[in-house]
Amino acid sequence: MEAVMASGQQQGQLSWGDALFLYLEREGTPLNIASVSVFDGPISLDACRRFIESKLPSIPRYYQKVVAPPFNTGLPNWEYDYEFDICNHVREVVLKRGTDAEFKALAGKLFGKLMDREHPLWDFTLVHGLKGDRTGVIARVHHCLADGVAGVGLMNVIFDQSPDPPSLPKRRVRFQPPRRHDPITSLADGLVGSWSNFVERTLTAQADLLTIVQKLLAGNESQPGGEVARYFPELLAPTERLRFNVTCQGPQKYVWAEMPLAEINKIREHGGATINDVVLAVVTVTIRRYAELHGDRVRGKSLRMMVPVSLRNGHGGLGNRISA
Repeated sequence: MEAVMASGQQQGQLSWGDALFLYLEREGTPLNIASVSVFDGPISLDACRRFIESKLPSIPRYYQKVVAPPFNTGLPNWEYDYEFDICNHVREVVLKRGTDAEFKALAGKLFGKLMDREHPLWDFTLVHGLKGDRTGVIARVHHCLADGVAGVGLMNVIFDQSPDPPSLPKRRVRFQPPRRHDPITSLADGLVGSWSNFVERTLTAQADLLTIVQKLLAGNESQPGGEVARYFPELLAPTERLRFNVTCQGPQKYVWAEMPLAEINKIREHGGATINDVVLAVVTVTIRRYAELHGDRVRGKSLRMMVPVSLRNGHGGLGNRISA
């Protein structure tokens, strides 16, 4: 017997920003947000599927897949997967040796694969056989579905915050999608939505450009964004390419390094910085040392890199609200 829950999240067009992540990805360079987690003790596939399925009604976008608009007029649409099956999204793998190196290799292999667009663009892989009686979880969410901050929020929904969570529901919690849209309605919605998106993007871009020019001309650092505007000439100056600035080829590799959070917090407090500041500093030093090790000239030079910045106000849902 199944419990049926309705949706509060509507179908509709992807935004230009969300659709861009679909258009840009290629074989070998998927645009997914991914995470690796390790838990003590065993986790069965059936229990994991029932647990995640019980959480999905609160994030009904996870029942929706990306569908091209009729005659390719306009942006893709979010439409419910009427053949949704949790088995397509929660799978398991058993490691042969159970080492961290094997675990990392598996993560890299999964991170380098494109998702099947015939289904909602997310999945979880349970990893059994890790040494120390541990279970790994590799999660993937396509970037068109969520940005990094939203991805963290989704993990907070999926994972319990308490070591004593409520027991799994005895009945399956299954989602009941609404009726399908007819093709004529979808075509009309696509045309109207595309025109509205184009007008909104054009007006927003013009307003943003005007604001930037005004700040540059005024040279007033006390205004919001004024301090950033002061660095525009430096940001627009030509740069030398590092060995990283090449087309990605071959299989992806995934590695990680562990650093105690207590140590990061000490550094943060000593310098009056944030955790993000500490992470960026570590990345900068690492890239510099790598470049020096391989004979690149870095002395007296600044490193310029693009870093995603969240534009969320605390009330946003899924999708992408980022800049750089």
